[in-house]
Amino acid sequence: MGSIKDPNKVRDNFYLNKWFLDCVSEYGEAMIFYAARLKWHSLEVPYTSWLRHDPATGTSQRSRFHNIQIPEMKDQSIYWKDTRFQVEGKWETQVSPIQVRLYESEEGYLDWNCFQPSSSVSITNNGKTMKGTGYVEQLILTVEPWKIPMKELRWGRFISREDHLVWIELKNGSKKQWLWHNGEKVKNATIEDSQIMVPAEGLVLRMDRNVVLESEKKILQVVGKLIRYLPGFNKSVPFRFLMADEYKWLSHGTLLINGEPVSKGWAIHEYVNFNHQ
Repeated sequence: MGSIKDPNKVRDNFYLNKWFLDCVSEYGEAMIFYAARLKWHSLEVPYTSWLRHDPATGTSQRSRFHNIQIPEMKDQSIYWKDTRFQVEGKWETQVSPIQVRLYESEEGYLDWNCFQPSSSVSITNNGKTMKGTGYVEQLILTVEPWKIPMKELRWGRFISREDHLVWIELKNGSKKQWLWHNGEKVKNATIEDSQIMVPAEGLVLRMDRNVVLESEKKILQVVGKLIRYLPGFNKSVPFRFLMADEYKWLSHGTLLINGEPVSKGWAIHEYVNFNHQ
């Protein structure tokens, strides 16, 4: 990886601070929150969204580009609230964080800060409280994401009472891969949409993809809304990146070691395909 010659110049051109927080209850109710600030040249725009899945009523999503709050970190907990959504949550860490620089070039870098690979979560919405297990990460991007060499992206997290896994894979002919099992980095895995296999460890994670949380051209939709605040931004984004297909699932997950089930939990995972011609 190369070094950044002029970090200040890079940050003036493009800078993204993006938070992802989630929670899944024992019964499969799920909430996902995004809170982000994007700076492009001299313009800056905030963004937030809330995806909610209820097993009884299905999936809904709300978003906006103003009056947002970035999560706050205090001791071992992360707090986030949104008065417009009438949501307030507390994520209490259960394990050590993971921090990795996923990409670096002369133009900028991508830092991935997984502050809570597994956490205990309490969320209040309109006076009702949801409790479950959750996850928190932050991405810091100082280079446009379409300049990162990748034709496919897979990401996910699995949490049970006994285990947790986090994974990222970027494919661009060859692949770059990061996978942790209970905080220990694992190599030479096969990462697919419905399962993860690590032959050397005898480890298999099976995911049923029972709930489709998102299945759309999300980048195209977000950029379409962004141009109201960042005129001309869409012209800088390559067509193949705009037209990427994204699939996000909520899965029942079963972790097996040497063929024997050792834990069951919930996985949130996604696949993004940038191969559109």
